[in-house]
Amino acid sequence: MGARKTESPAMKIAKPFLVGVGVSLAVGLVILLLAALVMTTGTIPSSVVTPIALVTMALAAFVGGIVSALVSRERGLLYGAGCGLLLFLLVTVLGMALSQELRGMMMLIKAALAIGSGALGGVLGVNRKRR
Repeated sequence: MGARKTESPAMKIAKPFLVGVGVSLAVGLVILLLAALVMTTGTIPSSVVTPIALVTMALAAFVGGIVSALVSRERGLLYGAGCGLLLFLLVTVLGMALSQELRGMMMLIKAALAIGSGALGGVLGVNRKRR
């Protein structure tokens, strides 16, 4: 039998966040690509871009929260909320790098959506029945 590797305490804490945020970014990218594809048909008005972005943020954070809780197997609320916060910060930094524009109230809404959705996903993920 092979020797089992043990994770360092720092990696045990960081791994759920890193995996959850990675999955969140991938899910968000897929949703936004599909939305962009649909919008190129001209059937969706440009006025729905902001709601689509908000829903995408919420769904991506929710899925990331579930994944981070499944990886950690404990503290789903903390890991899910942290995953949502990290996703929000990454998206905000990338957005600032591209447009140098911040809109105050919209930032609060995005932060609340990401953290709340991530936390909900984390709670559901950690309480998921094991097979």
